Amino acid sequence: MATIKDVAKRAGVSVTTVSRVLNNTAPVNEATREKIMKAIEELNYTPSIIAQGMRTKKSKTVGVIIPDYINPFYHELFKYLEDAARREGYHVIIASTGEEASDEICYINDLINRNIDGIIVCSYRGAEETIEYLLDSSKKLPVIFMDNLQVNKPVNAVYTDGYEGVKTITGHLIDMGHKEIAFIKPLARYKVANDRYEGYVDAVKEAGLIFKQELVYEGNYHIQSGYDAGKYFLTQVEVRPTAIVSATDLMAIGAMNYIKSQGLEIPQDIAIAGFDDIYMSRIITPPLTTYRQPIEKIAAEAVGLFIHKLNHPSAKNRQIALKGELIIRRSTDIKKQEVETLL
Repeated sequence: MATIKDVAKRAGVSVTTVSRVLNNTAPVNEATREKIMKAIEELNYTPSIIAQGMRTKKSKTVGVIIPDYINPFYHELFKYLEDAARREGYHVIIASTGEEASDEICYINDLINRNIDGIIVCSYRGAEETIEYLLDSSKKLPVIFMDNLQVNKPVNAVYTDGYEGVKTITGHLIDMGHKEIAFIKPLARYKVANDRYEGYVDAVKEAGLIFKQELVYEGNYHIQSGYDAGKYFLTQVEVRPTAIVSATDLMAIGAMNYIKSQGLEIPQDIAIAGFDDIYMSRIITPPLTTYRQPIEKIAAEAVGLFIHKLNHPSAKNRQIALKGELIIRRSTDIKKQEVETLL
């Protein structure tokens, strides 16, 4: 197995110069850098992560926290996070948190004890105890949130603008002629997606429609709660809605399953729209109208914030709200194709 000394010898430079290139600790002219990279490729040299960590006091590892493995959205997000981290020379450790705040803190602490260089957090629960613990941890290492925490404290965060997203979706349904529009909202105790609910409320009121609390169902992000929401809207409300907006695709799909089980057609009887644009939304029947989150850009921005904070610990925290894209499919527009073309 080749060593750093072998690389230095092949490139005709000192070990120190090779180290500077590998660790990006000092400028090296481009011609020399190219010789070193060529030598590394020819010798199939792989730097020792442990040795690098001992020298630089950095593990070259970032911890990623997600709420669960059930929602396909996080599968796609993790892929792009891993790709972005690798481009920066970082490895990723992923952890899924439990239902309780104490479980979340336990998992976070376990990651920190693994000598990670920072944490990227995607947790829709956003329990106050957990957030406080993470904010305290951010004094020691970079912590990047991937949700709109809606806290009056300086945090580093990257997220899709949920308010504008759901307002856009609801506006689309209003433009389609719907007046009785229901909403499947997140649990109130989790603040991270409350902006989506606010977008729905404002869209309804600004269109001159009457906001009805009975047309709001509180779900828990899981597909079953969407199914329960569909049942509620069909059996419990005085006037059945003609359209449903969901704070997530997964809950929208659950609602679709119940509605179809009752022999109703989508969108002829009830139109449905979601939020995220997970892969399942493109392959179900009918394909789901949704607000696409720019997942790849979110991941790149989050890793960029992490690297910047790591290299500049005193840098001012930033919150980046990204704009998504309304994707209109057959679940709200009968003119759209019955089967989504997958590229």
